[in-house]
Amino acid sequence: MDELIIDAKVDNLDTVVSFVAEKLELVGCPMKLQAQITMAVEEVFVNIAHYAYHPEVGGAVVRVCVNGDVTIEFEDKGKPYNPLDKDDPNITATAKEREVGGLGIYLVKRLMDSVEYRRGDNKNILTMKKKVAWR
Repeated sequence: MDELIIDAKVDNLDTVVSFVAEKLELVGCPMKLQAQITMAVEEVFVNIAHYAYHPEVGGAVVRVCVNGDVTIEFEDKGKPYNPLDKDDPNITATAKEREVGGLGIYLVKRLMDSVEYRRGDNKNILTMKKKVAWR
């Protein structure tokens, strides 16, 4: 698994996206699949940057493995938070009727084949997987 250690700041989003994109390009991942994975990566990293250490800044680790499937793991030592515990939003409700929040992780769950969360060693660890259909 390749690893990037970076400050969890929105300013570093381009670095994170480039890191993941480079790994996907090396294995010939189709652009459509890259776009889906990139959207999920952006959503997760921005959430870490905004909420994990707020109002402080802390570190994040992004790991990528392309071995049969694409696996991307995010790790931070921020506040314990499992985004998968939140119910999916009612997407048929109007924006006014719908509760604020939850659309981003809902999108991540729809874009990726699996999304898992665990807390260990005082770390939040979110793992996303996408099956590789181009191989």
